Amino acid sequence: MISISLLGGACLRAGDTVLSGPPSQRHRVALLTLVIDAWPRPLARDRAFALLWPERDDAAARRLLNLSVHVLRGALGEGVIRSVGDGLVFEPAGVQCDFHELRAALAARDAEAATQAYAGTLLEGFHLPESSEFMQWLDARRSQLAAEYARILVAAGDAAERSGDIAARLAAARRLAALDPHSAHHACRLMRALDTAGDRPAALRHAADHAHRVRKDLELPPEPAVQALADELRRAPAAAAPMPSVAVLPFLGLGGAGEQEYFADGVTEDVIAHLSKIRSLRVIARSSVMPFRSRDRPVGEIAAALGVRTVLDGSVRHAGNRVRVVATLLDAASGRPLWSETYDREISDIFAIQTDLALQIAAALRAELSPDERGRVRAEPTQDIQAYRLFLRGRQAFIQFTAPEMERAVTLLGAAIARDPGFALAHSLLAMTFVELAELAARPTKELFACATVAAARALELAPDLSDAHATRGYLRMVADFDWRTAEAGLRRAVELSPGSGYAIDLLARLCWATGRFEEAIPLGRQAQELDPAANRTDMSTMLLRAGRYDEALVNVRQVVEVEPDHPRARATLGWARFLTGDREGGIAELERAVECSARTPLWVAQLGEMLGMDGRVAEARALLRELEERAGREFVSPYHLAYIHTGLGEPDRALDYLERAVADRTGPTYSIKGSFLFVPLREHPRFQALMRAMNLE
Repeated sequence: MISISLLGGACLRAGDTVLSGPPSQRHRVALLTLVIDAWPRPLARDRAFALLWPERDDAAARRLLNLSVHVLRGALGEGVIRSVGDGLVFEPAGVQCDFHELRAALAARDAEAATQAYAGTLLEGFHLPESSEFMQWLDARRSQLAAEYARILVAAGDAAERSGDIAARLAAARRLAALDPHSAHHACRLMRALDTAGDRPAALRHAADHAHRVRKDLELPPEPAVQALADELRRAPAAAAPMPSVAVLPFLGLGGAGEQEYFADGVTEDVIAHLSKIRSLRVIARSSVMPFRSRDRPVGEIAAALGVRTVLDGSVRHAGNRVRVVATLLDAASGRPLWSETYDREISDIFAIQTDLALQIAAALRAELSPDERGRVRAEPTQDIQAYRLFLRGRQAFIQFTAPEMERAVTLLGAAIARDPGFALAHSLLAMTFVELAELAARPTKELFACATVAAARALELAPDLSDAHATRGYLRMVADFDWRTAEAGLRRAVELSPGSGYAIDLLARLCWATGRFEEAIPLGRQAQELDPAANRTDMSTMLLRAGRYDEALVNVRQVVEVEPDHPRARATLGWARFLTGDREGGIAELERAVECSARTPLWVAQLGEMLGMDGRVAEARALLRELEERAGREFVSPYHLAYIHTGLGEPDRALDYLERAVADRTGPTYSIKGSFLFVPLREHPRFQALMRAMNLE
């Protein structure tokens, strides 16, 4: 592995061997820095001449440049610097470069990744006395990088403040103060963060330290803003506590697997759903806590990974008509119990237990509930325990997200509704199951959407304030009817009723990017990711690709793949991020792995075909097209997916034939056509614009 370190001093390595001598000569390090800084665009040779050899004529400068490129390629590999026309392009694949990683992290506004990369100023201690032009460029670039880093630290601190994450807010403030220790603005941010964390003495000490530093280093009097804040803190009462946050770990099902486990998972999900209705409390979603079922990490580490200050741990034992629930609320920092309770009751009391758990947690965390919120938390979904058991089994089947399990969910939810026709939550989940089956193309789409419409309407008729039902009907209006205004109203009502629902917020984000409103979609996506990191991180990466923010998407999705290396969607998203940032071979390799991991699911086969077509590998793309056409004779292959390959092959009319058919039949995620980065080449075509009008998008 080649390693290029340019931050905090320059160093080139091949494995563990430091590359000294000709490759590390000052002009060559400067050239390498310029080429990396220009990425993904080429560095013009004339620009290199002007900055590195300003006193030489063009012929002499060109000879020196060519020699430098030759030496760097010999040391780092031929592919690291490519010639493109009269320019030079850095190829990041297979190279570890802190400066490149920093630029990607800054583009992604990823404060943590930027902090890891920012080991010091660019080329710290470096001098090129032969060129004042390069040194002027370097000084300006150092200032620009520091300013960009400061901006994302400020944004990270602001986001942490909004979410109530004291530790993250304090970390961002400390980094800002270290970046520019003379800044009054950064000093005040750190003082406020320290005060919020309950350490007012440290805030006042920092004010004194800042005054001393300014006097010593700059020979200036103390900053008035810092002194004014210190005086304010001395007079003010203690700071208010931030928004409380909690992660409900999967309840352990004691007494064997099978029914015990799904029942315990049902209790977990219902407690989370109750807590999500409380606006003054931040609760992590089910899909993000489920990976911690085994408890193989300390509570403090789990809490840090999920960004919360408290964790609810517990177990469920269900035997006959009795249920025993043990729950303990733990402070993540100290591991100290904040509240604990054991419930040993009839199974018919399970809803009262879940309600009491939610209210006791809210009370222990001093989260304020409005009368409406308290009423929604107390609402019981059904009086029929057998219907509830069927619902839990149906929900367990639903979350597997495969066509056979979805069909099983339909059967189980239908049985639950047969026992209790007034079970609104079962009607709502049944509606969403039909929608998901439509996206999986498991049955004729119009039939499924008709079933979903009936179930969603019945859910809202039974429970007008059921957040899940508003979310489902809103999503259905979007994907089935292209009724964007009604869909948005429904999704916003769902978020209003359950402000902590990452699911509802994610659906609203989807509507925003589907209509091209990325400036609204991305903040919503980040909010959904904070509430449900595991479920929404890939959604966030895809959204960034749709917005054309390829570098940010690359940083985001790499984190997903590290956790789930065999997740087909994550691999495919990484493939497109690499392809669209210039690493075409790497992108194709990732799509090939997605195809392999998914057992050749048509969606990923089609996207690989599009990518190969875009790369000029026409024969391979057509081979995949033939494969899908042959498979369409024995299984359903959405015309939406066939449109991908024709788009990549530069055949817009054929692609639009399939897209028009997909929209007419509502097969595949047709609602996303406008916002899809995969159909960008079609956007100026008159037929595409007519299709947008037919979908109420123009």
